[in-house]
Amino acid sequence: MNNFFKFSLILFISVCARAQSPTATIVASGATVCTGAAATFTSATSNSPTAYSWTISPTLSVTATPDYSSPFIVFTFGKPGIYTTSLTVSNASGTTTTTKIITVTQSANALFNASLTTTGFPNQLVLTNYSTNTIKNYWIFSDVPGIAGKDSSLNTVKNYTASGSYSVLVIAFGANGCNDTSSYKFFISDSSGVTAPTIFTPNNDNTNDIFRPIARGIKTMNVWIYNRYGTFITSWDKVNGFWDGYTTSGDPCQEGVYFYVIEATGFDGRTYKLKNNLTLIR
Repeated sequence: MNNFFKFSLILFISVCARAQSPTATIVASGATVCTGAAATFTSATSNSPTAYSWTISPTLSVTATPDYSSPFIVFTFGKPGIYTTSLTVSNASGTTTTTKIITVTQSANALFNASLTTTGFPNQLVLTNYSTNTIKNYWIFSDVPGIAGKDSSLNTVKNYTASGSYSVLVIAFGANGCNDTSSYKFFISDSSGVTAPTIFTPNNDNTNDIFRPIARGIKTMNVWIYNRYGTFITSWDKVNGFWDGYTTSGDPCQEGVYFYVIEATGFDGRTYKLKNNLTLIR
């Protein structure tokens, strides 16, 4: 009889231990959450929950993957601010909800224009910084190793005395480590060549007011400009042609991203076809 009661007591304790509501804690992938960057949130649970349900408030400009019923969720925030995320877990014995306050910091946006002043070499690369939400920035040049290659100027000019392939990187430092980078690769040739800037600012300040491909040893050149929807804007068929940021009817084009196509032939017989984005800023 005593053994029967012992067995019943053990069974009762075992059933009660299993029949408990789940617990949950939200664990973030890092201490800082930046706009535009994916932030992973996982659930640390006990007592084997069988269902998960996430919510986020406010929901504006927030995207989530894979879905709101997963044991983990990845949020991407489009705007800075304070957000509240909640996780509800449940099993056959009950339901528990936990919340976490998230502070999202605006990321820096690294953006610059790079323009060679001539063709061939020697040459100068003129760098104009249009980065936003930054505390400071560094220019990193591929041909200067180590800390000597860092330039903390807002805008800068770099001299090149030899042909070759080069690149420049700007690191835009934002608050709370919400940084961004942007890079530009270019080639300084000792024969024919075509390069083109990536940004121009037709605001009549006599600085970077036109988009003009930089050509060296080029015999023929044709250029077409389109907006981001593929609508034709303008074109020219001469080596020294340019775009002043206006339509063929004389209307100023809106700020935004455009697309150019360049076809050219050098005196040395080389042919070129360049396609790339072009940002117009007024």
